[in-house]
Amino acid sequence: MVRLTRAVPTLLLLLLTACQPAPASPSAPAGTETPAATAASLSGTASPDSSNLATEAATQTPPSATATPLPPMGDWREMPILPEVSPRVLEIYAAGQALGRDPHSFSVIGDCQSIPYVFLGPFGRGELAPEPAESYLWEALDYFEASFDRWAVTSRGGFTAASILNPLQADPQNCKPGETPLTCEYRLNNPAFVIITLETWLDQKTIERYENYLRQILDYVVERGSVPILLTKADAAEVDEGIHVINPAIARVAYEYQAPLVNFWKAAQYLDNAGLDPTRDGFHLSPEAYKVKNLLALRALYLVWRAVEGQDVSQIIPSGEPTAAPGQSTPEAGSRPQVNAPECGGGCIFFGTAISRDGTVTGNGVFAYAYETRTLTQVLAPGYDLQDVSEDGTRLLVNADNLLYIVNLADNSSSLVSSSFYPLGRQGAYWDSADSEVIFLDQAAPLQTETGQAINLFPSPRDGEIYVESGVCESKDFCRPGGIYRLGPGKSLTRLDSYLRPVFSPDGARVAFLNPEAALPLNYFHIGYLLLEETERGAASRRVLYFPEEHGFMYYPEVRDYAFSPQSDRLMILYDVYSEYFEKSQALQTYLWDIGSGVLYDFGRLTGINAGLNPRQVWSPDGQKVLFFLTDVTGDEQFTISIFQSDLGTGERLVLHHEGLLTSADYIYLTNLYWR
Repeated sequence: MVRLTRAVPTLLLLLLTACQPAPASPSAPAGTETPAATAASLSGTASPDSSNLATEAATQTPPSATATPLPPMGDWREMPILPEVSPRVLEIYAAGQALGRDPHSFSVIGDCQSIPYVFLGPFGRGELAPEPAESYLWEALDYFEASFDRWAVTSRGGFTAASILNPLQADPQNCKPGETPLTCEYRLNNPAFVIITLETWLDQKTIERYENYLRQILDYVVERGSVPILLTKADAAEVDEGIHVINPAIARVAYEYQAPLVNFWKAAQYLDNAGLDPTRDGFHLSPEAYKVKNLLALRALYLVWRAVEGQDVSQIIPSGEPTAAPGQSTPEAGSRPQVNAPECGGGCIFFGTAISRDGTVTGNGVFAYAYETRTLTQVLAPGYDLQDVSEDGTRLLVNADNLLYIVNLADNSSSLVSSSFYPLGRQGAYWDSADSEVIFLDQAAPLQTETGQAINLFPSPRDGEIYVESGVCESKDFCRPGGIYRLGPGKSLTRLDSYLRPVFSPDGARVAFLNPEAALPLNYFHIGYLLLEETERGAASRRVLYFPEEHGFMYYPEVRDYAFSPQSDRLMILYDVYSEYFEKSQALQTYLWDIGSGVLYDFGRLTGINAGLNPRQVWSPDGQKVLFFLTDVTGDEQFTISIFQSDLGTGERLVLHHEGLLTSADYIYLTNLYWR
């Protein structure tokens, strides 16, 4: 959930205590325009005099409806928080420009929760501002500057959908006799965009009247070429005996008119008390909910404005979709990661960490280890995890739950890539071969297969091919895999039936992997051999690497981890000597495979359980050393991570390099690991 950090002044909230729902009129008010619900095709191009906007419907033909239907609406509660812009919106805007609508102007239609004291006005008065990660929103603040702090005659405490169409409710100081608030607002403001957030209705049992008046408002707005943007409501005043009545009507009308809809209700469910002020009446929002509503409306306005101007900005705008359950805290989308840049003369080993407390896994921060000085720096605080590191070691790709950032170590700056990142798998994001484009798993647009959605990525230097693992994750690193797929050009998916945990060589020429069909009850589901293929030739080039037999009671070894050298010509392999009798690892065996000659070298062995505690390894950039980050358990039941080293130049094997690098009472392990 996106949360702003600036507060709405308490005095302004107190001024709203008199906001109460007004009685609904039993029928359409006298003098109200009731345009036909079905619009004819476009033909007129002349712009009428702005002083006579109330008669445009009789002199201009309205925009035509697009022939492309939307997909089924489904449950309104599951509709996205921020809208997609339909082709119909582009048609409406183009027609409005032909009619002379002001492209720099928007109007607000709503009740007390829409007046500029609390809605959009805080931006105009400088009380709220976009965070640096969303600095692009300043473009909208500048472009629509005059509208943000303006009092619309269609926005007032006690207004209902019927009030907007009733001349008796018009502002006598600004509106002409006989004008409705809606016709008056058009004469005064001539908006190209109209934000509709009508949240009150006296009698839920007559909700069909609300929907009828809402349709009349949209008919008027659309026929005049203004783009309507609707918001669902978050207060409890619309609930009748536990059943939502107004929000389904808002969603239904938005769907049928193909109008942008901001599902504010969905966003508010992830705030304390579902966004309601607990000290008041169940109708008024909390200060935090007002902030969220303001930001979502600004994002939606920016999104729609840029779309009608011919720019697709949907990828840079956070979707606002939260991933935590109600009551859980989520990182703020507008907040910037606090970066502590390391000093690593001779190169840094970057890694993410995670801690498991009785199976609940959380990110434990991102670290950098200076090999030469043997110093450890915590680059990012707990809550962050590492996804990838640029080849020059200056930029980190990190996430805090569903928020994905690029962190620049040169100036400690950061930029938000996505607020709908999928965070549960081992790796969900990486850079392409040029370190210019980020490939990531997006919850807002999940990649679906017949065995589930994509939960893991396997970085390949062959741009244009993306390898994913599908399945279902119940929590971080607790997933049920459903198979490996290659996503090729044209978004075609190919299942790779005999692949498990593929690792690609840095030059992209080879891939090492396990055979999932080798995990059988006979061997207690341990896979004890490794496969290698050339990526161009596939199965025709397949080689099988078998390891020396391990002798011990009920020993069923398993290939635990494997990594290519930077030159792509060797593989270092971690081999878990596991005993089913003792139900734990007996030793960690390391092997070096020279791929060209086919020779397998014994590269050292450590007895103990660390092979079963997520051992990790990383090659030095020159391909001469390998560091192993191994977890063990101390006598006082503490988990500790130490670094061991093998040097291909000197021949030393599994020599202790740094003891007790990290220690925790909870199970701690490394996630992704890079030496730059």
